[in-house]
Amino acid sequence: MADEERTEQATPRKRQEARQKGQVARSTEINGAAIFLALVLTLPLAMRWGGERFLAAFQQQILQAGVGRLSDAIGLSALMVLAPLMAAAFLTALVANAMQVGIYFTAQPLQPDLNRINPVKGFQRLFSQRSAVELLKAVLKFGLITWVAWRTLQAETERLVAASQLPMPHALAPMTDALYQVGLRVGALWLVLAILDYLYQRWDFEKTIRMSRYELKQEFKQTEGDPYLRVRIRQRMQEVARQRSIRDVRRADVVVTNPVTYAVALRYDRATMNAPRVVAKGKGWLAQRIREEALKWHVPIVPNPPLARSLYAQVEVGQEIPSALYQAVAEVLAYVYRLRRGRR
Repeated sequence: MADEERTEQATPRKRQEARQKGQVARSTEINGAAIFLALVLTLPLAMRWGGERFLAAFQQQILQAGVGRLSDAIGLSALMVLAPLMAAAFLTALVANAMQVGIYFTAQPLQPDLNRINPVKGFQRLFSQRSAVELLKAVLKFGLITWVAWRTLQAETERLVAASQLPMPHALAPMTDALYQVGLRVGALWLVLAILDYLYQRWDFEKTIRMSRYELKQEFKQTEGDPYLRVRIRQRMQEVARQRSIRDVRRADVVVTNPVTYAVALRYDRATMNAPRVVAKGKGWLAQRIREEALKWHVPIVPNPPLARSLYAQVEVGQEIPSALYQAVAEVLAYVYRLRRGRR
């Protein structure tokens, strides 16, 4: 049974267990590409904010005291350049990770695992299919990014050569812009590759957590197989249904009653419904709650025992009434509409 082929999609419980173990569909490439793009997009702002000040302080330091000791001005100006870059990288890392796996922390992956230091297991992982795929992706990514960076630098060669002839403060802007173009194109390509890698990681993750039919049966026995649990689930579902029925009474046009035993709330919207629809129904205690809710929201209550019993027996909540009850319901709704016109 343990070697049975895993062909079934993982259940929510299986997914939750995998998540607790730190097994999620996640691509580190997404984080790397997003942080790189954030740094590239923030670089012009950082350079405008503190770049010129840093160069001026550095030149003044060289003229006055040499490079043996850095002044406070250099440290402050460097911090002004680095601060927005570090903030952008930190926030981007949080957002990129949250978009992939949500906000979740587990210490289980940090617990000691002898399989991680097992040389046999390590050798198998080194020459596994996953390792081959990761190596192929790394080579492909490096080749594409190198090619894009090289082509972009070729297009910016003239501007970089011209900037090298200018004084440093004046050369800062064109050099920064050239680096910005290189970084922007490399980052865009990296992000596309990262998205493709994320899709692959999701596919591989779904394949990894698949379950066999035997595992599905065992999980069903552990959860649904418990009679007490089944009763509790059924009771909870019934309670939710009752609460929903009572809550929907406020949207009803009329409540038809027995007048004590049954209560059925009807709603009719000519624009969206072919026939009046039952939005709530109840018997005994629930019928009493429906009547109380109708009084609370000023929904008309019309006693009609035969119609109330028929609606309760033939129509479920959310269904439209059958054609056999059209005439009786139409008379009740006409009566309600006349009451409303009379109040106006």
